[in-house]
Order: sequence, then C-alpha cells, then structure tokens
Amino acid sequence: MVAEPVLATLGVLRSTYDSVTQFVRSQTDKLPDPAGLWDSSPLTYLGVADSPHAPPETVYDKVTKSISAHKYEISCVLASGLGLGGLMYYRRQRLLSSGSERPKRRRAPKLPNGARRDVVLVVGLPTEPMTRLLALDFEKRGFIVYVTILDDKDLRYVQLNTITDDVNYLNLSLDGDYSADLNKFRAVLNVEVVPIKGAEPHLLKLSAVVFTPNLYFPLGPIENTPASSWDKVMARLGVYTRLMNQGLLDLVRDQKCKVIAVIPSIVSCLRLSYHATESVFQNSLKDLFLTLSKELKPQGISVTQVRLGNLNLSNTRALPASKRTKISGVIEAEVRSWSLDMQALYGPQFQKTQSRLNSVGLMGSQGLRGLNHLLFDLIFASKGNPLVVYYGLGARTYENITSFLPTAAMELFS
Repeated sequence: MVAEPVLATLGVLRSTYDSVTQFVRSQTDKLPDPAGLWDSSPLTYLGVADSPHAPPETVYDKVTKSISAHKYEISCVLASGLGLGGLMYYRRQRLLSSGSERPKRRRAPKLPNGARRDVVLVVGLPTEPMTRLLALDFEKRGFIVYVTILDDKDLRYVQLNTITDDVNYLNLSLDGDYSADLNKFRAVLNVEVVPIKGAEPHLLKLSAVVFTPNLYFPLGPIENTPASSWDKVMARLGVYTRLMNQGLLDLVRDQKCKVIAVIPSIVSCLRLSYHATESVFQNSLKDLFLTLSKELKPQGISVTQVRLGNLNLSNTRALPASKRTKISGVIEAEVRSWSLDMQALYGPQFQKTQSRLNSVGLMGSQGLRGLNHLLFDLIFASKGNPLVVYYGLGARTYENITSFLPTAAMELFS
C-alpha cells in the first residue's frame, strides 16, 4: 500500500523533469550565435527588431534636442558666464598682469648685498597729510624716498616736522630754477653707491614720480573768493607745468620710470557749488595728465591717473554724531567769516549744501592700505599701466554718472 503513493510521486517528478528538459532545449535552439554577439544591436536579444525607417537615437541627437528645447536658458547662462569671466579677466589685466614678477609682500626688491636701489620722487606739499602718509609708506616698503620742498613754508615745516629720518628732500625753493635743482637730483642718481666696504658699487634707479594731491581749498561762493586764493591755486598748477618743462620729463625719459598722479575726483566730477577753486584745479590736473599720457605713450613712458573717491585718512573712528557736530561747527565758522551781505545772500544755501555733501561722505570710505598696494603695483607693473584707475568709494560711480547724464539732471547732486 505504501509503495503505490511513492511510485506515483516518482512518476510525477519524472514527467515534470522531462517537460522542463524539453522546454530548455527548445529555448536553447532560439538563442543567437555567441560569435555574432558584438555585431548586433542589443535590442535584438530583447525581441525588438531594428526598424529600417527609425534608426536608434544617439547621444548626440539627445544633446542636440535638449539644447534646441532650452536654447534661451542656455544662451542666458553662457552670456552671463562669458560676461563675468571677461570682466574678471579685464580687471585682473588692468591691475597689472605682473603677478609672477611682483615681489612678495609688496616690498621693493633689494640688491644681493641688501642695499636699496629703487627711488621714488614724491611731488607734493609736505604740509599735506596725503603726501606725508604716502612717503612714509614708500619708505617702509623699501624705497629710497625723496619729497619735494616747493616754497619757504614747506622748508620751515619740514625743519620742525620731519616725516622720518630716512626720508630725503629735494629742495626746489632756493632760487625758483627747477632745472638746476633737478640736475642736482640727476647727479645723485648717476653717482655709484657703495653701501658697505668691499661691496660692489651700483647706481640708484628712479622707479616712479608720484604726484600727491592737494586736499585743502577755500570754500564759498565765487563772488566771495578773493583773488589771492585764485592766485595760489594757479601757482600750484604752475608748479606742475614748470617741473615738466624744466627737466623732469627728460629725467623720467632717461630713467624709464613710471609717472603717477593721485587726483581726488568726486568734487571735480560733480562740479559742486561753492567748490570752484577745487573743481577748476582738479579738472585742470586731469586734463593735463591725460594729455601728457597721450604724448609720452609713443615713447614708452607710462602716465597713470589714480582718481580717488572717499578716503579715510584717520587712524581713529569717531562716531558719526561727533563727526556731524564737528563738520557743522566748521561750516558755521566759515559763514561767520563772510561779510554780512555775503551771509545774507549765500549763507543758508551754503550750509544746507555742505551739510548734505558731508552726510554723503559719512556713509563710507576706504582706507589707505588699498591705495598703497595699488601704487606699488603700478610701479612694478611689467606692462604699460592704464591711463586711469580708480580707488575709493564713489570714484568710478560719480564719473560714470556725470559722463552720460545731462547737465540739468546733475543739478540733483549739487
């Protein structure tokens, strides 16, 4: 009795095995030849035949179709990327593509014996804070610095207030003959220097002539500006032209050095009321150095203007309230120095204009460190410097605004 179920079970298993074997053999006959596996489309083995009228879509076709469907988005991205990349490249080139040749830490290179060689001539009034600060920074960076003395007032000031013992002076106030004084300076550059006993002698190299700005000008209406104030402004401008036609440019040409003029820009761009003397002087300097740069460029001499915006020359940060109080007091004192007629005619509008202008100046400024770095980079640039560079908040902005806005619209700023 027991054997019958067992035999029945074995019969079922044998029948199932035979069926499976027959099915596997039948499917094996349908498999393709392995030798032609790599010569056929993968879709063939999945039971999908290639259509002669619809070839398979390639990766190139998919990419082309995707680009065509999103061409506007892709164009915007490419334009933005190219614009940003071009701007970064342009600014990098303007800031003087001499990174590999620039001395590290912005220090003037020394000779193998440790002596200094590079000379900077600072043309400016030693009574001006910007002149003293720039001269001091040049000296700390390893330059041999000469600062001009232009009149007896400068001479007396320097005798009582030396910038530092390591700064030298070029006295141009002796007889008014700049050519003789410049020839003496040229002789200093042409004398061999022996820094220490046994060292190899060398000549000094004039690397740059830097014209520093005048920051103080008389304020007030043109009607109330005395002739003596205008004479002083014109005399300052005459110093530049006399230096240029009495031997300075010949010295620059011989030494193959850079010429850099640091010029405040905001007031002169906006041509603000009650700032006539400053506007006339600064705009005259811009035109003078722009013309000079075009004349000297064919000779391989680089002349660059550094146009300044708002700067902070103070080492301390006073509170805005205390600054406003101090400025307000200065404005009131200026008005009180006028005659009663001038006070009645111009006093209220002058106070209003100056308070608004100085409120804009209190919104922000940049320190001198960036300016010092910019000047150093201009001096050691391996290629020609641009005609104009900008530093300080508002320097480029105000110039761009005034370049395309009509004069009537500019009244909003003044």
